[in-house]
Amino acid sequence: MYSVEFDYARHRKRDLPIIPIGLKSRDSWVEVWAYVDSGAFYSIFDDKIAELLGIEVQKGKRMLAVVGDGSFIPFYLHKVRMKLEEDEFEMKVGFSAKLGVGFNLLGMDLLDRYKVTFDNALKKVIFEKR
Repeated sequence: MYSVEFDYARHRKRDLPIIPIGLKSRDSWVEVWAYVDSGAFYSIFDDKIAELLGIEVQKGKRMLAVVGDGSFIPFYLHKVRMKLEEDEFEMKVGFSAKLGVGFNLLGMDLLDRYKVTFDNALKKVIFEKR
């Protein structure tokens, strides 16, 4: 079984499950960092990431996400090729100019592919492919 683990990253004086992932542009892979968020329904990235990938954000399917204060932000779904270490796959992800949390989000849609374990004591997040 494929398994990969990541150490938590330091962000604003806290250790958080922020990990590097690869996103495929037309020509190459772009490494971005994203917070593993089991409370987010979709993976959502800043719209500037879409620009790096050559994606026209507003051509995607428009959706709304509820954020922590109860308000809504728009995002646009696109199919993107992703890579978690050596495991490559395609997934629908959102892009938004209004993300505003200071990092990209990897949401529950990734949990269809992996069993994810958060080990806060060891400050690690572990992905086991289903």
